[in-house]
Amino acid sequence: SNVGWCKGSANNSSYQSWMWKRHAGFDVVTYAGNSTAGRQIPHSLNKVPEMIWLRSRTTTGRDWVVYHKSLNGGVNPWLYKMRLDHQDGERSNSSFFGTAPTARYFGVGTSADTNGSGENIIAFLFASVDGISKVGSYTGNASSSGPTITLGFAPRFIIIKCASVGGTNWFVYDTLRGLTAGNDKRLYLNTNGGQDTADDIDPSATGFQVVSTWDQLNDNNATYIYYAHA
Repeated sequence: SNVGWCKGSANNSSYQSWMWKRHAGFDVVTYAGNSTAGRQIPHSLNKVPEMIWLRSRTTTGRDWVVYHKSLNGGVNPWLYKMRLDHQDGERSNSSFFGTAPTARYFGVGTSADTNGSGENIIAFLFASVDGISKVGSYTGNASSSGPTITLGFAPRFIIIKCASVGGTNWFVYDTLRGLTAGNDKRLYLNTNGGQDTADDIDPSATGFQVVSTWDQLNDNNATYIYYAHA
């Protein structure tokens, strides 16, 4: 969104926000949990969500739970989950989602993180839109000539996380802080640390190439999920 929001205190260049508003590739849903397995939550994305972030607004200590269409290699990914605030990889657990999302609903199970009784929960739903956003995955090859990801647009914002191996960060890149060949400013969604600089990815007019050989971004045969926006 280019409208903005009020921070309510001193503003300076040390802070950055990434803002979305509802559109063909993004929706926000709130609901009250009831601990019922197989519950279907309606949404307004009008297409199948490819990534979902969920968080209880009621109880401290709850995790940010992530669904992504590429978990488990894309085979029944709704039976798996990840956590946005941790370094671990994908985990098999049907109590978080449990059913395949559709163009009208996404399923939640009995987990307190996604459907706890009395919990007020917020969900962010993401989907690919031609020329605007892309939800996908790539397989690492441990080479400086790493995987080339075709998006169909020049990315201005990218999130990458290794799904198949734990101990890896949620990397965030954007063009405002710096996303150019040889000079990538990266932040981590799962930590409170400041940014650092590396040569991780080279953007192009149609996507990006992974050039790092670091196992957190390009381990041989490891699966990495991503979200990119123009």
